[in-house]
Amino acid sequence: MKEFTSPFTSIPLGLSPERHFSEALTRWNYFPNQKDSASELPPCFTTRRFTPEIAVELSNLPIQATRKQHWFDLVEYRVTRYNNISRTLALLHPLAYARLHARIMANYEEITKLTSSKQSAIRVEEHIDGRMIIMNYESHETRTNTALEDTFGKRFRAHTDISNCFGSVYSHSLEWAIQGYDEAKKNLYATPKHWSSLLDVAFRNTKRNETSGLPIGPAASNLAVEIILCRIDKVLDGYGFIFTRYIDDYTAYCETHDEAQRFIRLLGQELSSYRLSLNLNKTSIKELPEPLQDSWTSSLNNALPKRTDNEGILTLSTSEAINFLDFAVRLNNETPDGSVLRYAISAIAPRANNGTAVAVFNYALNLSWHFPALLPLLEKIDARSDAYDIDATHDKLNKIIAINALHRRSDGMCWALYYLKQLNREPGGNQITEVINSKDCAAITMLCQFNSSVALAKEYALRIINDATLYELDQNWLLLYELFLHDHIDDPYPTESTFALLKKYDVSFLYPADRSSHAEQFCHVLSNPFQIPGQTIPFNQWMRRLEAPPLPPKSPSFLHESAKNGAPCPD
Repeated sequence: MKEFTSPFTSIPLGLSPERHFSEALTRWNYFPNQKDSASELPPCFTTRRFTPEIAVELSNLPIQATRKQHWFDLVEYRVTRYNNISRTLALLHPLAYARLHARIMANYEEITKLTSSKQSAIRVEEHIDGRMIIMNYESHETRTNTALEDTFGKRFRAHTDISNCFGSVYSHSLEWAIQGYDEAKKNLYATPKHWSSLLDVAFRNTKRNETSGLPIGPAASNLAVEIILCRIDKVLDGYGFIFTRYIDDYTAYCETHDEAQRFIRLLGQELSSYRLSLNLNKTSIKELPEPLQDSWTSSLNNALPKRTDNEGILTLSTSEAINFLDFAVRLNNETPDGSVLRYAISAIAPRANNGTAVAVFNYALNLSWHFPALLPLLEKIDARSDAYDIDATHDKLNKIIAINALHRRSDGMCWALYYLKQLNREPGGNQITEVINSKDCAAITMLCQFNSSVALAKEYALRIINDATLYELDQNWLLLYELFLHDHIDDPYPTESTFALLKKYDVSFLYPADRSSHAEQFCHVLSNPFQIPGQTIPFNQWMRRLEAPPLPPKSPSFLHESAKNGAPCPD
């Protein structure tokens, strides 16, 4: 399905670090989009039209009294792990996220300093695709190179991670990490509030004003976690430990077993001061030397066909591909690590073409019924739709929708619906009913893209609106906005201007046109390296200029010359 991958991009280059940071927060790392392959959500979901200027204007909207009583809820999006247990990601309400973005940008310099740690392998930095955070858990080469440096002269490796890290973060601990516990306690009732207290409030307001747990997915949450863990990194570094941290996963290399135990003990103590704890099931100390790669990685690399054609280019026959995938399935059954099948399919997808690509595609599609986490890989396989049985694929995708609707797996439903849309096919009637019965907001939002299901999606939305609390509206904001944007329903928030403002600026979170909106074009204006500092056209003026009616055409110059000479103008 690689043929359907859209080449359109609207990523401006040459931005200042602060502007890149702001655009990353709003346009590229607002929805869950942090894996190296950006596979959490199908690419039809995007926030690229949600620009910093729109976020700023949203953040200045007045907050109604009823909203201040409850603040905001969010859309839950459940992604499936290798063991088919779901992890809940968050699609934050645009107004809540705009207010959080404003609070972060108001303290940009302080936050960039606080999120810097030489021990952190996942850095907050500029990426060419516009993002600021990319979590690449599967970069084995990077881990290998780091381990080679850190293990020399060491006898033991200590490994541990934080138990339910994002879900356990106590929002007030942000103030402790930024100010220090004693200082934060002293300033508890001080006025004006320290900026860390206001940041704490902004995070709480995105999630029902709860103090426990951060929404998983937005880059803003990663910034909060990094602020806390970078403070702990500095403490551990002060003890002289050699360690690396991958988000919430720690590996330390020590000269003695006692030193390894001390690392784990001190890390646990520091975490407890922020109300976090170690995951004891994933805590271990091993004597070195140990292999640098997991055994399954070595096994797959050894089994990977390495035959070349007459020009020395790696090639792959259908039988070789099937044998390799068979081997990967057996290895996956023996190995608790969920990366085996993803790694195997990713390894051969770029080398498979023609009939081999079709075979790999069909094999991966069959596995995807069992493991929905494999669905994003289908679009990496260069299997052309005229080479495989579209009717059979249509039927299989409908069955994938059904099984994932039963288990309420958002990613399984959304990716299957995305592929149906790419194939210009419709979901089955039973599948439409099952998706709606799942009450999954993202999947039902995708139903709005199909002629056979948009009316049922609208009917479902109207039932919500007719008897809904603010929280229930927020839990379905993505669906409600999609229907409002295309004039299927009235604004479900009659006392708020959020949806109206988003529509005014042509913001679309689902299948936006392959062109830049006027607001997006302003981002490119700011990236112009030849602009004169201080003379950039303001955003509101830019939007008014583009929205103004065109001037009437000027008459040809020869008519003006005739008039000057006293000659009459022709009728």
